[in-house]
Amino acid sequence: MKVYIRTPARLHLGLIDLNGDLGRIFGGLGVAINQPNIIIHAQHANNLTITGEETTLATTLVNRFFKTYQTNSNIHLHIEKTIPAHAGLGSGTQFALAIATALAKLTDTKASTPELALAMGRAQRTGVGTAIFQHGGFVVDGGKKITQNTAFPPLIYQQPFPEEWRFIIASPNVQKGLSNSEETSAFNKLPPMQATEVAKICRLTMLKLLPAIAEKDIESFGEALTAIQIITGNYFAHVQSGTYSNIEIAEILKFIKRLGVCGFGQSSWGPTVYCIVKQNQTKEIFKKVKTYLAKSVGGNVFVAKANNKGSTIKVTT
Repeated sequence: MKVYIRTPARLHLGLIDLNGDLGRIFGGLGVAINQPNIIIHAQHANNLTITGEETTLATTLVNRFFKTYQTNSNIHLHIEKTIPAHAGLGSGTQFALAIATALAKLTDTKASTPELALAMGRAQRTGVGTAIFQHGGFVVDGGKKITQNTAFPPLIYQQPFPEEWRFIIASPNVQKGLSNSEETSAFNKLPPMQATEVAKICRLTMLKLLPAIAEKDIESFGEALTAIQIITGNYFAHVQSGTYSNIEIAEILKFIKRLGVCGFGQSSWGPTVYCIVKQNQTKEIFKKVKTYLAKSVGGNVFVAKANNKGSTIKVTT
């Protein structure tokens, strides 16, 4: 048996409730994009071998899977391609789920995708990355019960995202955002978000962001997205360098705003930033952002569109 898996990446667009006085906390907004991707190949072999990119992390994940499910198998796992780590593109969840899904297929382990995510140490706060791996599109999860923090957040909304809309994505050469223990420490330092600010995010989501997707109204979507990003960023300013993770990112987004884009923001802790544009704007704005980045801090700029199918998983015998 051979298993091939290709994952989407994700843009994390915000958290819904950082107050928790209703008994639930977090809740995430995110969208699957068609690139960059994790691509892995796995098959039975004479012994356990792991080749390609990120082999050290892959070894850790393989061992975690075998320990959790009390199984073992001689497998050749080849990592052909990875998503840049700790950049705000969802690499951790996509990588863990790609490996766990391949191993589950090869060892005939019966587990759902959310169960695999929890087993691999993912979904500590939101289920956005898991839902994107499984379904693609635009997703919203309902947060975690404060009394059941180890449970998987329920998926409350998943819809195809307009494929004619484009994201121009910039990953500048600046300090990477928080991750792992740094991220946990940051959340522990933060006071609850004011309920009035949470209410603004909920209203923007329910009565502007989601209807805009249904009606393919890119201007309203972009306005709501930018507003949510600013509210969320201002809350996290206590543990990062202002509304965005550093001054260079703030300057990049200030430049992007002047280009007349429909909406913009920082994905997760950054340093990846993005703007959403109409298809006929893409070429000109991409060129301007790429030129700006080349003249300032450097980095990678690319165009992406929605992935509305989730991961591609092929099993052959």
